[in-house]
Amino acid sequence: MARRAFTLVEILIVVLLAGLVTTLALAPVVFAVRRVVETQAADADAGALERALAFIGRDVAAALRLAPFALKVEDHRALGGVEDDVLFVASTAPAKQNLPVGNLVYRIDRGGPLREDTPPGLYRWFLPGTDLEKIDAAKLRGETGQLVLPGVTAFGVEVVDRSERHKEYEGDLPVGLVVTLARGQGKDEERLEHVFVYP
Repeated sequence: MARRAFTLVEILIVVLLAGLVTTLALAPVVFAVRRVVETQAADADAGALERALAFIGRDVAAALRLAPFALKVEDHRALGGVEDDVLFVASTAPAKQNLPVGNLVYRIDRGGPLREDTPPGLYRWFLPGTDLEKIDAAKLRGETGQLVLPGVTAFGVEVVDRSERHKEYEGDLPVGLVVTLARGQGKDEERLEHVFVYP
């Protein structure tokens, strides 16, 4: 009995189908890798600091418009005298969605050797139903917050009140805030400062 061999056309069809299946299987992986690379590139460009500052300004302004009764700035310094401030803003914004009011907290989480899953950077927390006086910002961890911008090495906040700047503040709606963000160190440092004025 004669054995029938595969024809060239049959072999080409099998190779084509295998290639098509492989391409379809790898497409989501390629897409995910591309998104990660694009996100990292967006975070690395010079405009990342400007976008982060604009986000902070809009976020704080929305909270202050609805809750102009509490804002707190704690002045801290990290190693080398780098700004490591903490910004607390009382917010009633969630009340529009029938959610409990709370506080916004911005500060740097520098991660650490035992917390490799937490990239160092500027983080934001919304703490619903909490009293501003009872928040210990040092206990907040990046894993429970929202990463605003990775790689931030300095976060400085000063309150402008009656044409004076205050590094420490607790009180009513101020005239404005001066927010400084920096990434990198030494001659590679990017630093940007923005003044937000509130009506």
